[in-house]
Amino acid sequence: MRKSDFIRQNRAEIDEVINGVMFRHNGNGGRGVIPNPPPKRNDRERELWLSNNEGLYRWARSNNVSV
Repeated sequence: MRKSDFIRQNRAEIDEVINGVMFRHNGNGGRGVIPNPPPKRNDRERELWLSNNEGLYRWARSNNVSV
């Protein structure tokens, strides 16, 4: 499967992972809150996260995506 196809098919799940990482903490030691509405992302940003986040990388590789 191509990376672009994987991203297209899994945008919502990828964004959930990114939001979970980015908003894990609030900067004061407390639990972070994902803004409503959440930030918009493009596929290039998702592609960078696939390459640099171990969980996303492994998920993509398990689907035979060349990362």
